[in-house]
Amino acid sequence: MLEKEERILKQDAKEVNLNAETIQEMKIYNAMRSGVAQGKKRSQRRFYSYGAGAVFATAAAIFLIFFSIGLPAGDTGDSDLGGSAQAASTKSWDHFAAYRNQPLHNRLVADILERDLIKPVRQSATNKGYRMNVDGAVTDGRKVYILFSVQNDTDTEVIPADTKIQFGDFEVPYPHRGAALEMAYDSGDSRIQPGQSKDFIYSTNYPASIAYSKDVKFTLILTGTSDQALTSSSNKYRTALEVSFELDPARFKDQERTLSVNRTLTVDGQKIKVRQVQYTPLNTYVDLEYDKANTKRMFSLLNPVLIATTGSQTDKLVYPGRITADNSEVYKDHSQATLVFRYTKLNHPDSTTLTIAGISALEPDRMKFVVDLNKQQVIEAPTNDFEMVTSKQEHNATADEILLRRKVANLSYYTDSQGAVQAEYIGAGLADKFTDANGKVHERTNRETALHNFGGTTISSDGTGIDEMSLFFDSQAADYPQPLTISVERIWNPILEKQSIELFAKK
Repeated sequence: MLEKEERILKQDAKEVNLNAETIQEMKIYNAMRSGVAQGKKRSQRRFYSYGAGAVFATAAAIFLIFFSIGLPAGDTGDSDLGGSAQAASTKSWDHFAAYRNQPLHNRLVADILERDLIKPVRQSATNKGYRMNVDGAVTDGRKVYILFSVQNDTDTEVIPADTKIQFGDFEVPYPHRGAALEMAYDSGDSRIQPGQSKDFIYSTNYPASIAYSKDVKFTLILTGTSDQALTSSSNKYRTALEVSFELDPARFKDQERTLSVNRTLTVDGQKIKVRQVQYTPLNTYVDLEYDKANTKRMFSLLNPVLIATTGSQTDKLVYPGRITADNSEVYKDHSQATLVFRYTKLNHPDSTTLTIAGISALEPDRMKFVVDLNKQQVIEAPTNDFEMVTSKQEHNATADEILLRRKVANLSYYTDSQGAVQAEYIGAGLADKFTDANGKVHERTNRETALHNFGGTTISSDGTGIDEMSLFFDSQAADYPQPLTISVERIWNPILEKQSIELFAKK
């Protein structure tokens, strides 16, 4: 079986190299891992995206996807964002014709739409000359997808700026980890010009352990595109559109199948328990639990492959998405995770096998940088492959920061929320606070000016990558007692060890 899985992984690697050609030399900036939660904590507008194919810029937003971006907190004296009125949609309707007439960027949703699984909603909300038409939605109780359009009947250009969603009495708390808002098919500008209408797809994880309810309330917040509107904390530049509708999380209950597994993979001494495999009409879910006795912090499995076999039929599922405590409200700690594979017709397999190429993991006591800014010295680093970049002036770096670069290989791949294959994020996620030599804790701040041609990840088609990062603490950090210590929340540290485990087999 291991020889067979090795051939599959080699085949997958060739497929990935072809896909990687389209993302060669693309930069993924370090802001990705500083977290959307910073948007409300810090008094400036920041934008975030995850994955090599996911890009979101400011008012000239280009291509596809933007997560909840964290608008500055509204002034307490401002009026709220109320005023949205709901009614039946008056949009011309022909069984999702608008979404079928052009290829959707989101391959996952395109497949779901093609199989006629999306439930029509056809409700609209209007407010201040803007209209949101919620055309349809679907959930299997784990993932949620909503198709909607926005019509701008004002003389002011706007962009979608944030979202909210409520299931029954439970409103998903900010920063809506795992939620994504993307343009349905227009790969151009996400700004909505006066008189224009644009189609969007919203996706999120269904919250775990909440009271059963069919009631959903979805809210879209629009904002103007002027500099003042984009940086202001005032709600006067924003407009909310809110639609309530029914969406049954148990709709596919009769078509779902859950196999209890409770088998353990062991890689580098770290134990990963596979609790269950769940087949639904939307996706295939593999639920994992990391042993609390593990000596390393688990980040991800490398290139998981799930193989379902029924008679002579074999379905190989590759590049799963992931549900973790980092990107969802489903899990509250890092002891559990879910691999989200694509839908398979073999939901009653004779056997199911999971193969991995290894893990990305690191000992907790190594997850930190210890640096002396005055001596320009890195005393401790999470891994031994970081090198200092001394040509700081050409990158517009300050004298009191440290630039680092590392080369990586053995990249892992996954499917993003749009169904596109992406390279694993290989950068280091830094904590929001750091400690000086006297034990005093300081808040890490943003740079006032951007670095020039430096920062983020460059991924090449040969399966290698280069990660560049700045250890910038704040403008007074060099005056604090040295050295300074900052924790690392996540880092790429591949441990190659092929493993294969049979999860299920009919006797």
